[in-house]
Amino acid sequence: MHFPRHSTIAVILFLVLCFHQTYAVEVNEPITAKTPEQIAVEGLRGFYTNLQKHKDGTVRLVRLSKPHVKLEVLEHLEQFRKLDYLAIICPHIGDEGLSHIQHLTNLDTLMLSESAVGDHGLSYLKQLNKLERLELNKTKISDEGLAHLSHLDQLKVLSLKNTNITDAGLKRLTGLKNLEVLLLSGTKVSDAGFGILASLKKLKILYLARTQVKGKQLATLTDLPQLEYLVLNRNVLDKQCVQTLVKMPKLKGLELKHTGLPGDSINQLTRSLTKTNVFSDVSTVIKDETSSLVFMKSDSLNLKPILSPIQDRIRANETLQPGFQRHVIPLLGRLGCNSRNCHGSFQGRGGFQLSMFGYDFKLDHDNLLKRIDKKVPDQSLILNKPTSEDEHEGGLRLPPGGWEQKLLREWIASGAKSVVENAPQFVRLDVTPKQVVFSKKGEMTSIKAIAVWSDGTREDVTCLTRFESKDDSVAEVTAEGKIHAKGTGDTYVISYYDNGIFSTQVILPVEKKQKDDYPVVPTPTEIDRHVVNKLKKLGIQPSGLCTDDEFLRRVSLDITATLPSPDEIREFLNDKTPDKRSQKIEELLKQPAYVAWWSMKLCDLTGSNAGYLGGTEMAQPVVSQWNAWIKRRVEDNIGWNQIVSGIILGTSRLPGETYDEFMVRQSEFTSVKDRKDFTALNNSMPHYWARSNMSVPSDKALAFGYTFLGMRLDCAQCHKHPFDEWSKQDFQLFTEFFTRIKFGTPADAKVLHEQTRNMLGVPVKLNTAALRRQSYLRIAAEGRPIPWREVYIEAAKGDKQIAKLLGGQKMDISKNSDPRQLLMHWMLNEPNRYFAKAFVNRIWAHYFNVGIINPPDDLNQANPPSNKALLDYLVKGFVDSGYNMKWLHRTITNSRTYQLSWRPNDTNRKDTRNFSHAVLRRLPAEVAIDAILKATADQKTASQFSSKIDQRKISQHPRSYQARAIDFSLLVFGKPLRTTNCDCERQNEPTLLQSLYVRNDEEMLSHLTRSNGWLSELKNRSSEQADLDALVSEAYLRTLSRLPDKIEMKESQLHLKSTKTLHEGMHDLMWALLNTQEFITNH
Repeated sequence: MHFPRHSTIAVILFLVLCFHQTYAVEVNEPITAKTPEQIAVEGLRGFYTNLQKHKDGTVRLVRLSKPHVKLEVLEHLEQFRKLDYLAIICPHIGDEGLSHIQHLTNLDTLMLSESAVGDHGLSYLKQLNKLERLELNKTKISDEGLAHLSHLDQLKVLSLKNTNITDAGLKRLTGLKNLEVLLLSGTKVSDAGFGILASLKKLKILYLARTQVKGKQLATLTDLPQLEYLVLNRNVLDKQCVQTLVKMPKLKGLELKHTGLPGDSINQLTRSLTKTNVFSDVSTVIKDETSSLVFMKSDSLNLKPILSPIQDRIRANETLQPGFQRHVIPLLGRLGCNSRNCHGSFQGRGGFQLSMFGYDFKLDHDNLLKRIDKKVPDQSLILNKPTSEDEHEGGLRLPPGGWEQKLLREWIASGAKSVVENAPQFVRLDVTPKQVVFSKKGEMTSIKAIAVWSDGTREDVTCLTRFESKDDSVAEVTAEGKIHAKGTGDTYVISYYDNGIFSTQVILPVEKKQKDDYPVVPTPTEIDRHVVNKLKKLGIQPSGLCTDDEFLRRVSLDITATLPSPDEIREFLNDKTPDKRSQKIEELLKQPAYVAWWSMKLCDLTGSNAGYLGGTEMAQPVVSQWNAWIKRRVEDNIGWNQIVSGIILGTSRLPGETYDEFMVRQSEFTSVKDRKDFTALNNSMPHYWARSNMSVPSDKALAFGYTFLGMRLDCAQCHKHPFDEWSKQDFQLFTEFFTRIKFGTPADAKVLHEQTRNMLGVPVKLNTAALRRQSYLRIAAEGRPIPWREVYIEAAKGDKQIAKLLGGQKMDISKNSDPRQLLMHWMLNEPNRYFAKAFVNRIWAHYFNVGIINPPDDLNQANPPSNKALLDYLVKGFVDSGYNMKWLHRTITNSRTYQLSWRPNDTNRKDTRNFSHAVLRRLPAEVAIDAILKATADQKTASQFSSKIDQRKISQHPRSYQARAIDFSLLVFGKPLRTTNCDCERQNEPTLLQSLYVRNDEEMLSHLTRSNGWLSELKNRSSEQADLDALVSEAYLRTLSRLPDKIEMKESQLHLKSTKTLHEGMHDLMWALLNTQEFITNH
């Protein structure tokens, strides 16, 4: 029996409703008359943009900005006697409208910007004796009208931006003795007005941008004892004004953008005003200096003869001085002493701690010194305790009298020195042979490890190297580096010494048909040649080509996340064109569904989630911009390098843009009317850096490594990375590139940010996150400025900022105004090509279920590619194509390798990593649910699935990081919420809950029975009237993308004839087909 998921809740709600109705009948409460204020609220309904009440029920905030606000509507305002905040931003409301507010004496904030208010209208404000903030921007007021403001004794903030006010008007303001903030940007004020302004002794903030000021009479402003912030942007200033400005040391902020002042003048100001933030567009204070990205080239070393293994030299009684880094630490690592289960754990073991996997040489040396005796080395605890199985918790580690014990003793006897200053650096680890091919089980060979140092020294360090097999079923390796063949297939033996890691490929062919005996296999593309070359070594034969219907279903789901329609399948099967598969690929790459699906995947990768953009207070519009920005670039096939450059180098403001200009421009992207296009190709996308889950530099570095390099750098936060060369210090220095990337309110925006917030319906008394969010959403939708937070680059603190790119050398980035430019340049030029490799590998994994490097987001030296030549070819081709994503899709899907059948043969049945056959893959969450919806839709809806995609699941992004942020069905099938740095967040493995959903969930069953579904179209047909062959074929084509075979056709028809109605029988058939593995997988 089927039980709806919410049946219990429904019953409870029904009982509650019954009780409520019964109670309502029994108790007849008297109907009270509405108060005048309540009537006024109803009268304003449909006209106000925002209306807020106090907890006592009285209206405290009203914003009127809709274009249809009428003059008579303002009469209702007279009833709100406790109103604190009022905004009338209506170009058609003039002086007469203000007559209705003259008695609202509780007002502390009044915003009349962009209205038709003139001088006479200001006369109605005389009685507003509690008014603290007044905004009159872009109104019709003149100098004479300002006289009406002289009685507003409590006025602290006055904004007259973009009005015709002149110096004469300033004389009317001298009575405002409590004025603290005066915004005069865009007025006709000149230097002559400075003397008048000097009378406003409490003035703290003065904005004079875009005025007629030249700066020649700035000296009069030195009489303002409390002046903290002065803005002179976009005025052509006289150079002599600098001499006055240097005499204003009390200033906390001084904005001089686009003033024409030369760099030497700006530098003079920054040197003289040591406690003042000087903001200028002149790039001489902090400027970009091209930092050379140096990578150590080990092939140019003057190599010396190879030293014999230290164990041989010890046994030959040679006089030695073992090195701490070269010998002692590698030995302790080989013995397991610094592993996570022993002294390398964070707590240490037995009171003794070593850094995990080495490389914190100071910590290791300091702790070892406590366990040695330089005077009597043989009494050292480090020599004696590990020789006892009883006393040493870790068991016998140092055989008594063995070369390992003697090495440690010689180090102690020679002074137990740490790493010598300016000692040669470790360069690389060479291991021979690089590849081992066995001919049968049981064979054995040895590998040799050679360490190379920056002074050219080479040493056989096999005895100090740790070895590990990636697959013990194929090959085992001993502590001495002896490899034993255990079974057929291929794997790698990983060698670890210092921070060097080397991968040795080990192969035992499945069968002896290799090279000359190998059957002829078509290799029409370069991908096929590289794949088959590897398969030859393994003696594996690839499967045959998949059928046309299998190919069409596979490639349609992979590229566009969409099932092919029955008509599309029939047309493709009947097409005899030799290159029809290539033509179909090109067709799919042009479809809107391709854009939607791959935009979704790139938004997954970059972490677009409104839940982590809450700090913007505009999370939903911002995340919509993010998603649309990505989508536009996928649609236009912009190179991955350009997309990433727009993300990594994204900043909120344009070069030289002031904060007030930025507020205006940013709101133009959210305006409902005449909205500007945020996705324009010359726009960057800074929102990536606004994510709250990467607010600290280390989180930024981790997310950067995961997203753009396919690296998991987490381990290096605390210790040497166990599978890569990165040390804790490497990570810390790499993190320096992210310390100056900030999101919030920069110093030159704090004043205007606060004043704008207060003037936009978020006064001090009602400053809550909910109110800010509510007010900002509405105001930004009008296209009006709000106090946006922003992504910006903070100036370096101190004379030096030492940083280091992964694999690079240390550098001082203090003089780089934006260190991200170095990161971007490095990503596109570093020798390992991690940036291109990570993307290519992820795309390959999408098509083949596993990456050439797997997991695809874990690129490290101990995780080598299964086919290096193949990966190198794709990376080079991708880069040479201009990082063209469609080139990558096209190249992969046109290969014979991609088009192989999923049916294995005797040689490739166990192959999971060499791409010798297709792999059954469960459909991704969005694709699975869309497939169900399309298979069950009526003809009209199904025909539009590839073009009308806005309502499809592949277009639905998570609304937050909570489980309820996505549909229940998508949650069941493992859609990621974009909360972690891991590709594994998307769960593509089958689960019991998925099976239950498809079999018995109310939502799933409703898809079959919905009124606009395919089965509803069949309701009025009888079995006798219907063409059963055609119906069964249609059902199979809709779901499995193929025609039924004879047995399936016969059994299906028998069932249809046995049911009471055709509709019931087709319902059963469709339900059964949707529950097959063939439907829910891509094959």
